[in-house]
Amino acid sequence: MGTQQERRKYKRYAAKAGAYAIISPGLTRLGQIIDISKAGLAFKYIDSNPDIKDKNETLFLSSMGYYVKDIEFKTISDYEVSDYKSPKVGPDAMRIRKRHINFIDLNFKQLFDLDYYIENNISQAIHYSFC
Repeated sequence: MGTQQERRKYKRYAAKAGAYAIISPGLTRLGQIIDISKAGLAFKYIDSNPDIKDKNETLFLSSMGYYVKDIEFKTISDYEVSDYKSPKVGPDAMRIRKRHINFIDLNFKQLFDLDYYIENNISQAIHYSFC
């Protein structure tokens, strides 16, 4: 069986602790960035209010001293993380979700800020191998 080639245009990098993604309005989704590239990111968040759905959401990236604001995005996937066990059961149980997003329509300032954010908030490049 042949090997698959990496199809991503940009390298993905593991994020340092303290790098956060926030979806607003209302700061309804706040979580730790798992990995990031110039094209998008993945982050985990606590689903504190699953009923909130807003079509005008934007993304804000934050860490100590660095931020990028008002990023438009497209959600690629958003699913509950099954390996997390909440101490509570039933409707009050804490639900951890993982969201993968692509950035869209970044302006020049956002591209510049994103480059700077990535440069200062990554721990290492992620290498994928396909068999």
